[in-house]
Amino acid sequence: MSGQLELDLFRRPAEDTGAPTQGNYHYQTEIIASYCLSLHADPSIVKIICEWQEDFVIVRDKPPQLELVSVKHHDEMLYTTMKSLCDDGGLAHLFDRWLGYTSRPAVRLASNTRLGGRPGDYTPRGLLDVCRAGALDTPRGTALIAHLAWAMIDMAAKSTTLDNIPRPAAPVPPKARRHDPAGLPAGLFEMLLRFVRTCQFDCERPAKRDIRDVTIRQIVEPAAGTLGFAPPAAADVYKAVVDLVAQASRDDSGRPVDLAHYLTSPGGYDPRSQIAQTVQRRTVSREAVLEAIRLGTRRAVGDPVSLLRSGQAPPRAPGGHRLIDKMRDALMSNDEQDNALGLRDLWLHIWPQARTGFTEDIETQFRLEMEILDIVRRIRAQLIGTSDHYGIQFQALLHAELRRAELSKKISVPLDDFHILGYAYELSDLCKFGFSQPAGG
Repeated sequence: MSGQLELDLFRRPAEDTGAPTQGNYHYQTEIIASYCLSLHADPSIVKIICEWQEDFVIVRDKPPQLELVSVKHHDEMLYTTMKSLCDDGGLAHLFDRWLGYTSRPAVRLASNTRLGGRPGDYTPRGLLDVCRAGALDTPRGTALIAHLAWAMIDMAAKSTTLDNIPRPAAPVPPKARRHDPAGLPAGLFEMLLRFVRTCQFDCERPAKRDIRDVTIRQIVEPAAGTLGFAPPAAADVYKAVVDLVAQASRDDSGRPVDLAHYLTSPGGYDPRSQIAQTVQRRTVSREAVLEAIRLGTRRAVGDPVSLLRSGQAPPRAPGGHRLIDKMRDALMSNDEQDNALGLRDLWLHIWPQARTGFTEDIETQFRLEMEILDIVRRIRAQLIGTSDHYGIQFQALLHAELRRAELSKKISVPLDDFHILGYAYELSDLCKFGFSQPAGG
């Protein structure tokens, strides 16, 4: 990416007032996911950046390298006037952001709402017809752009968030005279004309209630062969990509990617570096989309579990000393200690390969830990009063109860019961429990 594009992209965005409803926020996530699922059809797309500058930014490896996309959803509305297009349709906000870019990116308005109004009048529908006909340089095109410009500066005059659109030096003329660009701030007409030339009005997207089914039917299923999954897996693939986008759209509380470096030398991060890390957290790369598709495919087919994905026994994992100390204290044999270490190696080897990379990994590990420790408590209660061979009995019951619990069926990550036994031994190494009889037991 060129230095100028980095300066544009890493500029901290202005604060937006208000917050979208949860339903509209999820709609935005699903719109972004639909673009992610179309990456195979547009090889120029390198990545998508969520919730930055606009609702999302598409980054390409050819000009125009950036595309700002605004997402709008309305339950019952048409953009019938230039004012409604600028305000409810968000076009003024999009233009204001575009003016802040020296690289002049492409722009897109993605909405379920159509451009309406009488086609022959100075309306959004009239503007759309002129754009599609390639007639922006005609007198009618000039009049339509002038109407749009006057609507924008009228809105900017009453707004505190549109910083780049100039305020009018004189009163905005009545609508009957807005077809004349004379009196507009210098250069505004030319800049708006350039903006409209590069704008895609993608304004008949499905509504909230339909977008999932339409995207699966029209985008995901037709791409099944190209992307390497069977059509019945389409719904799982779609959910995996939506989850990926939802995670990227969160700012993660401003936490730097390289947290260890940040904690040891926080002064080493200048503001631009922190912004660059925020952009990285909000970025969905082509590789991440393909991995999410593979995850969705595995979920759909139940991903047959293999103990050794590498085809050979895992290497001895570092650590394990506390686990061995606990087993020695319980007078357990060397071969049982070695078996426990082998199961722990299996867990530490498989988990980085099996986990999804999404926030659900935290939920998976937490659930497994809580389930294992709950089983440990039940075994301890069962063994109260036992004096002989406590450690051996504890270990035997731990294996039996974990196998009986079938914890691998309670999580979405494909694991075998032996992997979960390995995690139990890792928890022991982390001092969550031991094998000796508790004091007073």
